[in-house]
Order: sequence, then structure tokens, then C-alpha cells
Amino acid sequence: MKAMQADRYGGPEVLREVELPDPVPGPQQLLLDVRAASVNPVDWKRISGKMRLVMPVRFPTVPGFDVAGVVAAVGPEVRFAVGDRVHARLRAPGGAFATKVVADMGVSARMPEGMSFDEAAALPLAGMTALQGLRDRLGLPMSGATERVLVVGASGGVGHLAVQLARAAGAHVVGVCSGRNAELVRSLGAHEVVDYTAADAFAGQAPFDVIYDCVGGELGQWTARLTPQGRYATAMPGVSVFLRQLWNPVCARKVRPVMLDANAADLELLDGLYAQGKLKVVVEQRFPLSALAEAWQASMAGRTRGKLVVTVG
Repeated sequence: MKAMQADRYGGPEVLREVELPDPVPGPQQLLLDVRAASVNPVDWKRISGKMRLVMPVRFPTVPGFDVAGVVAAVGPEVRFAVGDRVHARLRAPGGAFATKVVADMGVSARMPEGMSFDEAAALPLAGMTALQGLRDRLGLPMSGATERVLVVGASGGVGHLAVQLARAAGAHVVGVCSGRNAELVRSLGAHEVVDYTAADAFAGQAPFDVIYDCVGGELGQWTARLTPQGRYATAMPGVSVFLRQLWNPVCARKVRPVMLDANAADLELLDGLYAQGKLKVVVEQRFPLSALAEAWQASMAGRTRGKLVVTVG
């Protein structure tokens, strides 16, 4: 099989195209002929070495966690069948940026009718991070919500899905993005949009019950905008978030890191919302497998609307 491999820590320049043996699925695994994989910041951050204390990499490695494809073979305990269209958020060490990959059954789901491979690859990591952040860390009910919810980074990979999930839950949603992305965020269901580039961006905005920070901004500027009982969560937790969790019990009730728990049940829930027309996956740009370095550079620029996808099959 063809794959994009890294053999040391570094930037996009360490990626190279290689030929590797086809992987073999275990008892609870399925082998996918990959059609698409999506780029997430964690992909290039792991290879950069910035996360080596929490996510060390054993080289050589094929990076990538989000994948969509067609089942080519299954282990004896797998509920999928050859020919099924499936997407997954792979467990470490990943391996999505290849023409074939093995996925665990527990993190895989059949794609709903009408979903493209590009959309299917773009959804797992970002979608589950959005869902788990709102539902599990921030306590937002998934129906009948009445809270004012602020989504920071509302046009990005996690953010554009969080806007839609909060709106579908019934919350009043305010999205934070640049002015050029305001119409996209409104089209996804935000009741209001805050242009963070404006001098008086939050003029007239009341405090928020829930703030979901999808970009990892300065903590104090967001907690200051909470109601007395408000909650803040970040999908990009820095050291300060974990220190406050340890040292300040009051802050720990307000400030919550989001750590992804990949599982098939949540992926199937997201697929159901897609099938109902309540969730749209925005793919801004597509790259061939051989241009993965270019896709990483685009992700590193930090201006992506929705997701970046690598097309394989």
C-alpha cells in the first residue's frame, strides 16, 4: 500500500511517500480501502514534537486519525461486512494517510445514506469533540436547552459543528469568528455572530451561560464573560487550564478541558443528525495524498473554514 510516513519529529518536510505491506485486521478490527482522510491539528502537532510528553510518537509512523473508506476484510468478531461504507476515528498511532488502514470496531460506524467520503472523513474527531464538549463537559442538554451559548472559533473544524449541535439542542447560539466567515456561521444556525477583529466586538452582549472555546484563547477573557453559574470548556486546553483544575476548586467547576473519547455510539449519533438534515459538514479544501505536506501547511495557518480533507481512493 501507499502511505505518507514520518520517520522523525519535525514539520511537514519530514513526510515522505512510501510503500508498506498491507495491514491485517485483528479479531475486532476491519481493514478499510481508504477513500478519504481529514487533517486535524493534532496530526501535525504530534509529529512536531510539541506533544511528546503526553502523546509520544514511535517512528516511523503513518499519521492521521480520521478516515473513511470501504471495508475490504474483517476480523471474526466484527459486525461489519465487506463492501460496507465506514468511517472511524482511529486509535493511536493512527495511520489514516494511506491507501489501506485497520480500524477498531469500537470507533467505527457505517456512513449514512447520502454522506460523501469527504464528509465522512471530516466528521469523527471534530464532531465527537464538539458533541462531548457541549454535552459531557458543559452539561448542555441535547434537547430543550435554554442557555446562551458562545462558540469561539465558530467557523473552524470543531466550532462549525458545535454551532449546529448547540442550535439543534435549542440553545441561543452566538458564534465568534472573523468578519469574512460571518455568513457561513449564520448559515449554520448561529443567532448572532461576533466579529473578533472589531474593536467593540462584544459591545451589548450579555454574559453567557456556556462558552465553548474551540481555538484555545486566553482563559481570562472568556471566563469574565460568564454568568455567575456559567461554564467554560476548551477543546485546546493549555497548562493553565489543568493547573486551575488542580489548585482552584471554584474554578474547576467553571473551567473544563475537553479530552476526546472516541467511540462508535457518539459517531452514530452524529450520523443520525446528519441523516436528519440537522448537521452539515463543511469541507473547505481537498488535497491528494501526495500533497499531505501542503494540507498540513494550510492547517497550520489557522484560517480553515470547516475541514481540510485528503482524498485517497
